Amino acid sequence: MPTFDTDPVQLALSAEGVETRQRACQPSARVRVGLLMNPKARRLRRSGERAALADLLGERDAWMETHDLASLRRALAFLLCVRAANVLAVAGGDGTVHHVVNALLALGREAEAATGVRPPLPRLLILNGGTLNIVGRTVAIHGAPRDTLRNFLRYFQGAPLSRVPARRLPLLEVRCGVAPESQSDGAAAPRTPSWTDLPPRWGFVFGSEAAFHALELYGRFGAGYLGLSRFLLEFFRGALVGGELWDTEGWKLGPYADLRVDDQTFGRYSGVVASTVDLTLAIGSVRTIRRSLHRPGFAARVVEETDLSRLMRVVPGLMSERSVAGVRDFPEATRMDLSGPYTLDGECFSEPAVSSARQPLVVTASTERLHAVPGDFTADEW
Repeated sequence: MPTFDTDPVQLALSAEGVETRQRACQPSARVRVGLLMNPKARRLRRSGERAALADLLGERDAWMETHDLASLRRALAFLLCVRAANVLAVAGGDGTVHHVVNALLALGREAEAATGVRPPLPRLLILNGGTLNIVGRTVAIHGAPRDTLRNFLRYFQGAPLSRVPARRLPLLEVRCGVAPESQSDGAAAPRTPSWTDLPPRWGFVFGSEAAFHALELYGRFGAGYLGLSRFLLEFFRGALVGGELWDTEGWKLGPYADLRVDDQTFGRYSGVVASTVDLTLAIGSVRTIRRSLHRPGFAARVVEETDLSRLMRVVPGLMSERSVAGVRDFPEATRMDLSGPYTLDGECFSEPAVSSARQPLVVTASTERLHAVPGDFTADEW
């Protein structure tokens, strides 16, 4: 029987670990919750909040705190293969959910490579504990993390896993290539990138280079919605009258070149966002992308307006679902080709170690299947 002394990652990549996960995810298996907590998440910074979540589960092997990506991988392996959890509760914001999902899928692929068998995935119970909780809200999770976990345990603790409702969480898959080099005669090489050994990244909300730079810049004004408001105010002020920040950083907001969404090509554009979930801001009061259940592909919004004065009038319209002049909507896109650094679920990514050139990116709807526990059930239905 595995214990705290067992190397959980080694176990996760073994036939024994895969078998443990298979047994745990049988429909007749009893619900067994494993809790991952990010102590840096906004709602969990006070130790009392984390203690309250841990007390709800009782057993010491039922919860783990993660302080970095290395500890996340180890904690995930422990909960799945030592604890034998079949419901993974995630206490953190969108960034935490993002890293949990990527570690979970990577661990599953590595286990399949080692054993020939892909282990089943646990159901995700998202406990909104961060500054941004877009993924949780899209499956109707609201309220304090301890309330969500308490309600789940009240209705499902000890029940067979088959009783737990599940809603599919579609994913984006982002792959990065090596920029093609020019041929010896000076002609450009074909636009088909050669893929690196870098694994894909998965996520729910993608933002192009403009979003990457905007997230970096607005962090100077403070995180969260207040920081975003201050950043936008400074952006508009700088665009109108100039200033040191605008003079040194304004170039980062575009325009950019060469974007393709399915069969539509944009020679110049200011930015693009793609999402497989409802994209909501300001605690759900502002929705800019709505995704109905089981809709194919992903939604994409392209800001094709590049003139600065007109772009300033476009930005407020992006905070709603309505059609906006200078913005092209693709409700069911299947592929995007572009280049440069990007954001995924609010996390910033670039690949400077691969090449100093701009990196080609391909964004597609992933074939991976995740299922989350929805929160829009009454007590009677639960």
